[in-house]
Amino acid sequence: MHIPEGFLTGTTTAIGAGVAVAGLAVAIRKADMHADNGRLPLAGLAGAFFLVGDSPFLPIGVGTQGHLLGGTLAVALLGPWLGLITIAVVTVVQALVQGDGGITVLGLNIVNAGIVPAFIGWPLLRGVQAVIRRWQGRSTPGGLALACGVAAYVNVVLASLLFVTEFHLGHKGSVQIGPVIGGTVGTYALIGIAEALLTAGIVKALLARRPDLVLIAPPELRRTLRPPVRRRPAPGPHVPPPPGTEPQRAAATASPPPPPGTEPQRTAGTDGTAAGEPPPDARESGAA
Repeated sequence: MHIPEGFLTGTTTAIGAGVAVAGLAVAIRKADMHADNGRLPLAGLAGAFFLVGDSPFLPIGVGTQGHLLGGTLAVALLGPWLGLITIAVVTVVQALVQGDGGITVLGLNIVNAGIVPAFIGWPLLRGVQAVIRRWQGRSTPGGLALACGVAAYVNVVLASLLFVTEFHLGHKGSVQIGPVIGGTVGTYALIGIAEALLTAGIVKALLARRPDLVLIAPPELRRTLRPPVRRRPAPGPHVPPPPGTEPQRAAATASPPPPPGTEPQRTAGTDGTAAGEPPPDARESGAA
């Protein structure tokens, strides 16, 4: 998809650079770059994924190649503005490191790969999502994944049509435009099927495991999977219990009787009386 070096005129590349700069300026101004919502780390991971996922190149001919784009997936996860910035960074790295696309035509390549999904693909994705939600009666993970897949296919075909239009209007030299149109649009019609399936599968998997990472998902689907944290209630003022409800102390239990044979024995006195009894003379005087 990326236009190689030396195939377009200077005027065409300048127009493409102007459009890319204007689109990136809008994206940088509207992107929530300073919010603590975890989107910037996700943008870095998405950019690395796109670099790896876009690496398999299919030669189309006439100096260009076909590969996955990932623009729809980027805007579905990150939104149109941060998604555009991520795709633009990936396009620059592909041109500088992988040799995919020229340096002077970076503007047009950013337009095809990033601005089309952000400014056209995002409203299209929202529209398809609304139609499927109305058809199903509610938002479902399968319906959202289907909407992302349909939008991904349309975005790929639109980007290929824009690519051949730019080539047709701004090419220089004796390049035959017929093979470019047939080879590019035909190849990306097939690549679009693979991208649609891959986009829908990734969105469906994220909705099952981490729905909070899918920005386009409605609130009812972006539920958190972590169990709610139970907080202890704040301590209130001490209220004494009502009268009569105080805890009663257990009554003391009576001591058990001593075992047989362990009772205290009385000792006999010297006069034959038991201990504690009065002597006989005392009993007689009392009787008298």
